Amino acid sequence: MEKDTVKGFRKMRGKLVLLGMLSVAALAVVGCGKQEAGGEKGGKTEISYGLWDKSQAPVFEEVAKDFEKENPDIKIKVEITPWAQYWTKLETAITGKNAPDVFWLNIPKSTDYIEAGVVAPLDEFELDVTNFPEQYLESYTNDGKLYGVPKDFDTNGLWYNKKIFDDAGVAYPDDTWTWETWQSVAKKLTDVDKGIYGMATPVTWQGGYYETIYQNEGQPFTDDGKKSAFDQPATIEGVEFWHKFQEEGSAVPLEMMANSSQSELLQSGKAAMAIDGSYMTPVFFGEDYGKENLDVAPLPKGKVRATTSNALANVMSAHTKNKEAAAKWIAYLSTEEVNKRVAETGVVIPAYDGSQEAWVNAYPDKNIQVFVDAVEYAVPLPNNKNGMAAIAIETEIFNEAWLGNMTVKEAAAKYVEQANALLAK
Repeated sequence: MEKDTVKGFRKMRGKLVLLGMLSVAALAVVGCGKQEAGGEKGGKTEISYGLWDKSQAPVFEEVAKDFEKENPDIKIKVEITPWAQYWTKLETAITGKNAPDVFWLNIPKSTDYIEAGVVAPLDEFELDVTNFPEQYLESYTNDGKLYGVPKDFDTNGLWYNKKIFDDAGVAYPDDTWTWETWQSVAKKLTDVDKGIYGMATPVTWQGGYYETIYQNEGQPFTDDGKKSAFDQPATIEGVEFWHKFQEEGSAVPLEMMANSSQSELLQSGKAAMAIDGSYMTPVFFGEDYGKENLDVAPLPKGKVRATTSNALANVMSAHTKNKEAAAKWIAYLSTEEVNKRVAETGVVIPAYDGSQEAWVNAYPDKNIQVFVDAVEYAVPLPNNKNGMAAIAIETEIFNEAWLGNMTVKEAAAKYVEQANALLAK
């Protein structure tokens, strides 16, 4: 992701403003319409390709040119829409029967799109998916059919400010850290007089309490995805651990978090540690301060080692006029060669197994191998029906616990009641 995209994503995620949340009922109606995308241009079949990250656009534009040389009867039109407008624009395009032939989709939205009939199953086409992590393929599989081929993934790590650690004479985080180590060091690094705090603990799911929920062997939703699991002890305890940094005064105060993202707090020397994704790598190491002062370690281990993970996929519009050409483009994007080219840009971790080394090598002397290794214990983000609608109300409710107006357990009970009503729809 580019820097502006990541900042925008952070701001929205922190507030849990979910842009473009699809209405399944509306999409079901749209699914009956005729798709107007695709068609021919200059005697060639034109395939539109929708994406949101302009920092990745150059490599895909070059890839498209190479694809066109091998397939002279197909023209690829790369359509870039910034993250802040992507889902809204996509909804409008779907409603207007003009969605891109191939576009990016993420795990949390996958089930809603699939069950609404927006994306097409890919099993009938010749696609080799043997070299992609199984958990990401499963995230785009519904009723035994595959609907998307992963293009990249992210995992989370414990980013830290080396200067703060050095000034305090504390050893850097490593893979031996446990929850106890984490909280103990956060206290040592907190210096309220200097405005330095051990941890940034925003009230948020991904990169927040979902990490500690899974590390405590809890889960945010029941196995069938039809109810919230925030009434289960392991889930509540995972949130309570995340909240404990705030209780003990080692977390960045809420008023500071309201005005600055955790990435900004790390880069300004106000936060010693923060959980953040692999997508922040080009942001943090793209500036002199980050190159000199920041690095990353595996997330500390609770009962188990775990991290949430998202994987973007290339999906095909269910109503494209040019399924064979669109499938050829997806197949080309899924090759080892293309994935390695994407890796060399250093922007994202490609999903194709064995291609990640080039991404790691783009940042020598940094410990970003931890993000690739984390695939072994990564838990894909929830993708249950109406799950994002339920997640959207979490922040407001759990903020009450962070403000001291109720306990985490009380907030969880309040959330379960409202979430279950949404999940039942």
